[in-house]
Amino acid sequence: MKDYFKSPPFFITIGILLLVGIIYYFSKDKYYIEYTDSSQIKIVNKWPLPRVLEEVSAIAYLDNERVACVQDEVGDIFIYNLVSERIENRINIAKDDDFEGLTMVKNKAYVLRSDGNIFRVEDITVKNPKVVKFETGLSYKYDFEGLCYDQKNNRLLVAAKSYGPNNDDRFKPVFAFNLRTNKIEKEPAFKLNYDNPVFEGLDAAGDEKVFRTSEINIHPKTGQIYMLDGVIGKLLILDEKWNAQDLYIFNPDDFPQPEGITFSPEGKMLISNEGEWDPANILEVELKGPPKEKPTIEREQATP
Repeated sequence: MKDYFKSPPFFITIGILLLVGIIYYFSKDKYYIEYTDSSQIKIVNKWPLPRVLEEVSAIAYLDNERVACVQDEVGDIFIYNLVSERIENRINIAKDDDFEGLTMVKNKAYVLRSDGNIFRVEDITVKNPKVVKFETGLSYKYDFEGLCYDQKNNRLLVAAKSYGPNNDDRFKPVFAFNLRTNKIEKEPAFKLNYDNPVFEGLDAAGDEKVFRTSEINIHPKTGQIYMLDGVIGKLLILDEKWNAQDLYIFNPDDFPQPEGITFSPEGKMLISNEGEWDPANILEVELKGPPKEKPTIEREQATP
């Protein structure tokens, strides 16, 4: 064993690790960020996720003990038990691919692929449920990550992380998938622009990086729309008419990469984080009032 630490493979391994670390450091966005005061964001519970869910990309509330999860490299729905902290079931829906969104309509599960196509699992409570794929015709360039059920309007909301094929549009859309016709509506239900006062102070990140939607959901009690950004962790809250109300910026020590959000029928909020240095997790989160100050992001100056 001692000879190993003097051998060429050891030094090659160390060199590779150093190179990966350097690439990671210089490829990340470098900003000075003023996070929302921690007194306004309370973490009530925390559940570590197993390694197979390290890339957890979406979650959906099932009952007091269970949530459904998808991860962006495997074509399965995972049923995770919050009490035993174990996966109790795994439902295959498609070949492994980039699955980013998940929502429930009774026992039906809808799963979103990053190209905008949607998979419907007819009943997750039965063995080998039927799966139906809907081709939406949306562009993969939108890089879709957000999906939720809008019960009031009998539709799914499909949120884009990026600008679409025409970057001149300068907005990131939320499309509606009609559950009566199983068709996507051509015009977006909402366009996320960056001239809204709620984004004031975030100019240094640049328009494209001010908000990159990783998930969307609707609060079951208030009807407010919640949108997550998983890159520089943020939570944007809008009213039922899509008017922006509050913007929280998360401390990455608590929210390293928030990718999923779901609610219990009573309004309990759960947020999932992909794993980085620590295991992926699900957090039960309570908001203790609107942010006291407007958030700011400043680009870090390069050191001489």
